[in-house]
Amino acid sequence: MKTILFPTDFSINAIHASEYAGMVAKRMNASVVLLNVYTIPTISEYQLPNEIENFINQNKNRAQANLEAFTETFLKNTGLPPKRVSMRVEYGHISDKIVDTARAMQANLIVMGTKGASDFLDRWLGTNAQKVIKRSDCPVWIIPQKALINYLQNFLYTADFQEDELLATHKVKELADIFGAKCNVVHIHDYFEVNVGHRIEATAHQIGDVFKEDTVSVQTLPRANIIEGLETYIRTHKPNVLALAIHEKSFFDRIFDTSVTNHFVQEAHLPILTFQK
Repeated sequence: MKTILFPTDFSINAIHASEYAGMVAKRMNASVVLLNVYTIPTISEYQLPNEIENFINQNKNRAQANLEAFTETFLKNTGLPPKRVSMRVEYGHISDKIVDTARAMQANLIVMGTKGASDFLDRWLGTNAQKVIKRSDCPVWIIPQKALINYLQNFLYTADFQEDELLATHKVKELADIFGAKCNVVHIHDYFEVNVGHRIEATAHQIGDVFKEDTVSVQTLPRANIIEGLETYIRTHKPNVLALAIHEKSFFDRIFDTSVTNHFVQEAHLPILTFQK
């Protein structure tokens, strides 16, 4: 059975994202591990070792109690059988512990929530989510606060046509197939990119030749502004999931090194699926 790791901070947004995780778990026939990472307040150098230990134990007990209550709500909202849901409480730095826990348990997927209310990555996804995305070995599914929990029909993979696009497309298609969804591979390139036309055309044909199924489509869209091109595609085609490959100088970084307009961040509310290429 596959395993999904769901980190939670017990917020309202986490409850919403956990329902999405439950939907994914049902379709993947996966178990879910609910994780809370607790820390302690800043400790004064004058505090005694036993006081520090008490702080840690108090926070651990509080985290355990909160996670038990959260798990009850999760089971009620998702309808998953209790035997497929477990809990973990860990102490440490949040993003590091999420990644380390996922590796230790060989998780197949991490699902995380985000508020999604700003036009800058470090405030939109949050610094913890950003760090997890960059370091995670398994795919990370980010769920904005206002993302709809509905039937997934279309996955949009914004391919940058760098490195191994066949393998990357296969990864996205593999998840899309679980939901019976289409996989739309779209490469948006700048009008002014020099000497790239033949390479882009060759890559698009290669993907199309390998993935001849009706559930996979490949498009190349020249635009004066790549970000605006992506937003226009999302408005027009209304995908349910935006998939992004993560690697050095990836499209992911190109998008969020630039401010993104209100539509893409505040109106689209698209869940984002990231994976290492």
